[in-house]
Amino acid sequence: MGQLPFEGIRIADFGWIFAIPHATAWLGSLGAEVIRVESTLAPDLVRFLGGTDGFVGINRSGMYNSINFSKRGVVLNLAHPEAREVAYRLVAKSDVVTENFTVGNMKKFGLSYENLRKVKPDLIMLSGTPLGQTGPYANTVGFGPTTQAFAGMCHLTGYPDGFPCGIGGTWPDFAVGVAMTFFMLAALHYRERTGEGQYLDLSMAETVTAMLPEAMMEYFLNWREHGPIGNRAESMAPHGVFPAKGDDRWIAIAIATEEEFGALCEVLGAPALAADRRFTRLAQRLANLDALEAEIAARTKTFERDELVASLREHGIATGPVYGPVELMHDGAFLASGMLVELEHGESGRRVVPVLPVGFSAMEPDYRPSPTIGEHTDEVLSGLLGYSADEIARLREKQVVI
Repeated sequence: MGQLPFEGIRIADFGWIFAIPHATAWLGSLGAEVIRVESTLAPDLVRFLGGTDGFVGINRSGMYNSINFSKRGVVLNLAHPEAREVAYRLVAKSDVVTENFTVGNMKKFGLSYENLRKVKPDLIMLSGTPLGQTGPYANTVGFGPTTQAFAGMCHLTGYPDGFPCGIGGTWPDFAVGVAMTFFMLAALHYRERTGEGQYLDLSMAETVTAMLPEAMMEYFLNWREHGPIGNRAESMAPHGVFPAKGDDRWIAIAIATEEEFGALCEVLGAPALAADRRFTRLAQRLANLDALEAEIAARTKTFERDELVASLREHGIATGPVYGPVELMHDGAFLASGMLVELEHGESGRRVVPVLPVGFSAMEPDYRPSPTIGEHTDEVLSGLLGYSADEIARLREKQVVI
């Protein structure tokens, strides 16, 4: 296999929670040396979200361990005045610095971009915050749900007669993490061409808004406000989720053409539906959606879900089962995809971790388990930063390294 694309790139990762750890894990698995900086005095909140085998502990969060693979971990008490010199040494040896603290925290620690570029003139630094580094909302504290709401997503999610709602899980953090990866790569490419580093000010809310093109362009082009439409679409019908036989079993179906609608009706044993003048063309189906969905649901609920999915796929229809995470993890095709790997974690043991959702034909990503907190502190301080054993002991005694 070939050399990984980001070998030789070092990232000093001061980020936490989801977005930045997700981004740097991807870069780490593709060759970058990622050094995750934490402190036992203020550990990443995610370290205590869930445990392993029923036990919660600072190193036992499956969620943390699944998004911090392919990194080394050090502890550094940034609140201690002497920690600044350690951080400076690390930054001087790094290409990229990442952080997503509340605006002003890095400056408080003496680690602003202005200070760090004096240590490393061609440094690339990425700061991710809910609403950016400048402007009247810069100091706003935020998490995924509030970011979704500000960005306009909650207004679009749900049903027309319902209330605004988020889309669940930890979105948009992971989508933002992917965007962060792209922007860091763009800055690295720019530096390779020009020799110049730069500062990346990323607003999570702006990133989410950029992912809502339909609503934005509906306003800019037609001066209309886009609202929630549930599972429906303006260019397909039927388009939604329908019940299958059994308790809480569902199938997703999306019909794009008249031929597909005819095939759907055949599979459902209702060919006459395709000739019903309420449904013969897309315009008619869109005008009679309530009746159409009732007709489809009345028939899908008589079928076993997976059998219906297989039959519809044979007819070229876009369809799929509505999976929960447990079913997904037992799906044969998903298991064979290569996205799940077993890694030997220092405390939790051998565990399955979802990694990059892609297969490379010419290279093999470097997947390593997430670090236990501070696992590589001595190794990094001595081997990379040049501290002696006595100096490291003194830093520990003064609680600089803790």
